[in-house]
Amino acid sequence: MSISFRLKYIAGLVSPGYTVADIGTDHGYVPVFLLREKIIPHAIAVDLSKGSLEKARELAEQAGLREQMDCRLSDGLSDVKPGEAQCIIIAGMGGILMRRILDSGLETVLAADELILSPHRNPELILDFLEEHSFRVVSDEIITDKKKQYRVIKAVRL
Repeated sequence: MSISFRLKYIAGLVSPGYTVADIGTDHGYVPVFLLREKIIPHAIAVDLSKGSLEKARELAEQAGLREQMDCRLSDGLSDVKPGEAQCIIIAGMGGILMRRILDSGLETVLAADELILSPHRNPELILDFLEEHSFRVVSDEIITDKKKQYRVIKAVRL
């Protein structure tokens, strides 16, 4: 399985040994990559789309990682309990939606050690959220993948 430069970059920001919740996982590429490379012991793949979640489940099964990856049909963080994941990844959506997910799952977000966020639009909403809730931005980069630019932010709880 090969993944894009953008997704590999996001995966590279995850602290080894953490359980990851990938919100809006789509096909599950990031959690499967992290598990396959033995960077993390467990992942929670979350998506609102049954079809996407089924593809993530199939990818995990093909990689022999089904036992290490929970697949949850959920809107944002609503089915991720506080403390279940030390790292939360949210990528591939706009800042307005991302901010709504962070706000509605605040208890879970505040129990996490790190957030890896890649808003396609309105990154100021995400930076405001991080500041309001005492997260420190440790990385804020613009990367290029297939001639498109993406902003990727990693923040840690103070």
